[in-house]
Amino acid sequence: MNQSRIPQEEITLLLDQWSHGDRAVENKLIESLYPYIHKLAHFQLKSKSASALQTTEVVNEAFIKLNHHKALDWKNKSQFLAIAAKVIRSVIIDQYRAEHSHKRGGEHQHLTLDRIQEFIEEPDQQNVNWIELDDLITQLSAIDEDAASVVEYKIFGGLTIPEMAAVMEVSESTISRNWQFARTWILMQFK
Repeated sequence: MNQSRIPQEEITLLLDQWSHGDRAVENKLIESLYPYIHKLAHFQLKSKSASALQTTEVVNEAFIKLNHHKALDWKNKSQFLAIAAKVIRSVIIDQYRAEHSHKRGGEHQHLTLDRIQEFIEEPDQQNVNWIELDDLITQLSAIDEDAASVVEYKIFGGLTIPEMAAVMEVSESTISRNWQFARTWILMQFK
């Protein structure tokens, strides 16, 4: 099940076959990509406030939701991981909303300038209100979709700058500029 042994081209071929309805490749594809999706989910669940869900539950729910995207014209593994980050964001936010909808002030803490700055610097070390963060990303998306995607990939996907550059098919310097803009914009929402 070690994904490093499966070449990028083979994963792309499996994604293509899967998107065209070949159910026979589905298990091999899941086996190939499971470690990547598990890494994304685990990155999020390091935070105490992310969810009561276990990593495996998030991965399973993500694969169920990803199954709805199988008709896409898959280009490569990077595109798959980008969509997986969006799906994981959705799973975690939905679960967080369900867990905290009945709580008044609950266990989560509202975002403040200091908290968001700490969270941006080390997202896996902070207790954060995921609903507020999700709302900020949605607002940013209306202003600059690429910058919002960089935030989503970094926070919900744990992707590095080179990985984001591959996913978005832009230079690393463009990713850095988008991240700097997004970071500044988010921080300005607390002034």
